[in-house]
Amino acid sequence: MKKYGSDDIMKKILVQTYDTAFQNSAGGVKNRILRTVEVLKKNGIQVDFFDKFHTKVEDYDVLHVFMLKEESYSLIKYAKAKGLKVVVSSIVILSGKLQLRLYWWIRRLPIMTTYKLLFNICDLADVIIVETPKEAVFLQKYYHVSNEKIKIIPNGADRPNNGNDSIYSEIGRKCNYALQVGRFDANKNQLNVIKAMKHTGIEVVFIGGASPAEPEYYEKCIQEARGADNFHFLGWLSTESELFQSAYSNAKVIISSSYHETFGLTILEGIMAGANPVVSNTLPILEYDVLKKGCLSFNPYNVYEIRNTIKQAMTNRNSKFIENELSSKVESFFSWDNVAKEHIDAYGIEIK
Repeated sequence: MKKYGSDDIMKKILVQTYDTAFQNSAGGVKNRILRTVEVLKKNGIQVDFFDKFHTKVEDYDVLHVFMLKEESYSLIKYAKAKGLKVVVSSIVILSGKLQLRLYWWIRRLPIMTTYKLLFNICDLADVIIVETPKEAVFLQKYYHVSNEKIKIIPNGADRPNNGNDSIYSEIGRKCNYALQVGRFDANKNQLNVIKAMKHTGIEVVFIGGASPAEPEYYEKCIQEARGADNFHFLGWLSTESELFQSAYSNAKVIISSSYHETFGLTILEGIMAGANPVVSNTLPILEYDVLKKGCLSFNPYNVYEIRNTIKQAMTNRNSKFIENELSSKVESFFSWDNVAKEHIDAYGIEIK
């Protein structure tokens, strides 16, 4: 590994992701990329975004692709031919096992498929970054990635700013409430949360809008919520907005009900704001010891279990533990400084 000091030429990092990643103002992948780039630059690393019209790839030392997508294959292949080190943050949903088995079996046939391109990307990559041990096992088993290529780097999390009370104007009164943040799609499972909490008297706030791929799911959720006055749909909000910060700062409970998830960043942010975390028992973040004690979990397919677990969290007397001990541990373990150090190591840079 080359050492870099003040007299050395620093390695240059080129960052690329899928075409629509930055179209959503509150998108998780977008925010992860921006924060990663920000902390890398603070550590003296030169990082630029790929521009297919102007970027000269051979001017860089490392190509870092965020998200395993077939549309990145040509760039990755070209970068490898030019001698760049290729790092891929997989950010895969842990599903589609049957299709992955099938397409791995037929990959040698003279036909090009999306999965074949994904397998090829994994072969070309020098390092594949995953967020959890569960994701690492998934890539090893279904994408046939060697353990030596995989580096586990959990997502970083920011403590939300102390917000004002503007969220209560949206709810209509000052009260305890549960918060769920994210786009509306079938995997995020907001529909079961609505079915579970309908007419319970517990206020539930949703931040996020329809997924472009599943706009009908959002409409299903709105329809299901009709006739109940305890649901509040705020749509997409900028993470810097007063209302967004207020929603996090004052929430009693933070919910993540997904069937599958790469990580679960909203839960970390909610914990750091002092909310009681309630999560699907399928989420890989539960593999981290620092989170096991403080999270209540439920079966995402069971509406009654969702309801009872959220109710339990709403009356949980453990708030001081969340606000003090768990919040501090999460902030330390998932700090962006740690994320930056791990990425620098993945790039093969050692700073004196």
